[in-house]
Amino acid sequence: MASPNSDIKSEIKSWLKVALRKENLTDIVVNEIGTSEKGEGYMGDIIFASVSGKTEDQSTREYDLVLKCSKQSQALRENPQMILIYLNEIFMYNHVFPTFLKFQEDKGIKDPFNSVPKCYGTFKGENIEVIVLENLKKSGYELWPKTKPLERKHIDFVIKQYGKFHAVSVAMKEQQPDKFEEIVEKVEENMKGMAAGPLVNLFRGCIDETSELLKNELDEKIVSKWRSFKDQIETVVGTTYVEAFKVIIHGDCWNNNFMHKFENESTKAPLKVAMLDWQVSRYASPISDLSYFLFACISKEDIENLDDILSTYHSTFTNYLRDLGVEDPNVLYPFHQFLDDWKLYCKFGILMSSLLMKVCSTEKDEVVDITESAESGKDFSHTFAGGIRNTELYKNRMRHIVEYVVKYDLI
Repeated sequence: MASPNSDIKSEIKSWLKVALRKENLTDIVVNEIGTSEKGEGYMGDIIFASVSGKTEDQSTREYDLVLKCSKQSQALRENPQMILIYLNEIFMYNHVFPTFLKFQEDKGIKDPFNSVPKCYGTFKGENIEVIVLENLKKSGYELWPKTKPLERKHIDFVIKQYGKFHAVSVAMKEQQPDKFEEIVEKVEENMKGMAAGPLVNLFRGCIDETSELLKNELDEKIVSKWRSFKDQIETVVGTTYVEAFKVIIHGDCWNNNFMHKFENESTKAPLKVAMLDWQVSRYASPISDLSYFLFACISKEDIENLDDILSTYHSTFTNYLRDLGVEDPNVLYPFHQFLDDWKLYCKFGILMSSLLMKVCSTEKDEVVDITESAESGKDFSHTFAGGIRNTELYKNRMRHIVEYVVKYDLI
């Protein structure tokens, strides 16, 4: 963990005075600070801070915090979309999660969806946005190695959390439509005008790369079908915002955006999971989350059991709707409609896998910072467009995905 310039301590303190106001602290002291390594925060800068302060009874309270800060590069901030995604994540932490949690608690739910880090508060300045979160590492949470797919037990665990999270939207829309509509309007306002152009070009390059890597590994017809997927990219990207059955989604569902807490280190049995990075959360089909997560994290062994995994999701989703007071959840989103939607909208997750398997195969010294790209006049897609050394890992992570999606006519 690199040590930032000591001058930043006073700046951090000024942020915390605002962000921690609900803690009613005085005499805030920033004891230790450090930053994440390059490449660990693609869309923002991460600062770890050990902080103490005095409570009303003059006792000392200590905090281990993560400060997620927007990039301060003026070249980057000239793009209004970059500021909007930071504001969108602040809105999720300040309003959506507390509203969703209260809705669940009012229903008497004993184990509500709350698989997000505790947020102590936020700060918005002239040239920076800051979210102050608990440091989950201090509570025993850890990242899964990005080079490895998740094991089935972790896949199922996360899928069930998504089922509960998505169900809250559906129940609120039915039972508290005005309050839910306020959330949707704000999220859609934040996400309005997100440019698809750079993504389209980026996906084309990834499909070309994987086609070349796999041309001697798979049947020529499979590779040809995969390569022709390029013709659908603009349609796929364009339809991610217009699905009929919608919920508030996470939107960024790859390995590095989950921290896991295990029952013990030997079995790695999942105990809890925390979902990170809600900047591109939006109102869209739940299939956007499911396909993104599954194709980004699933192994060769587990992909053939995808039908079982989808059934687990839908069962959890349906049962949680019932717990939330929805009388006939199967009418709202029957399993046959869910499967039809999967075939229509899973293409977005498939596209994302072609990029994310490359990101997962990238070594630390190959990561290009988005600030460097912006200040050299390049668009966001340049951050992920370069070549990588470990093409063998990239190829191996993509092979079973390409085989599966062609075999089951998903593209």
